[in-house]
Amino acid sequence: MRQLLTLLSVAGVAYGACGISMYMKSKRIKRLQKRKLEVWEGEGGAVPVEPTRTAAQVSPRRKPKLSPKGDGQPAR
Repeated sequence: MRQLLTLLSVAGVAYGACGISMYMKSKRIKRLQKRKLEVWEGEGGAVPVEPTRTAAQVSPRRKPKLSPKGDGQPAR
């Protein structure tokens, strides 16, 4: 019985250490991604479209086709 309790306590400590390690890893990855985003925005990668959105979050739109007359105006 004593060996079982010892084994369970060691397994619990190992499981807790694994959980803490995973938490710290995810925290480090998020911090790295935030730093990359700040650099990208600093280089002009994110152009504000609205106060809460950047151009990177806007879906690309196709250009309208030119009119058959060839005057450079979009077809209607």
